[in-house]
Amino acid sequence: MDLAREADEALTAMPDDVHEQVLALIDSVADAPARTDESTVTFGAASWVTYSVAGRVVEVLDVGWVG
Repeated sequence: MDLAREADEALTAMPDDVHEQVLALIDSVADAPARTDESTVTFGAASWVTYSVAGRVVEVLDVGWVG
């Protein structure tokens, strides 16, 4: 199942400031050098990203925001 369309819809439904926070969180996750076999949650001021890392691949599992 390709979730790109659903992810795009979720990102466009967010308020602009939260959208920027989520993209900043994803960028910071992409720069993390650690590998994790389990999912990890990173929180912003009003948003969160759940992800896992395998090598140079970051898999975003969930994105959410308050509001």
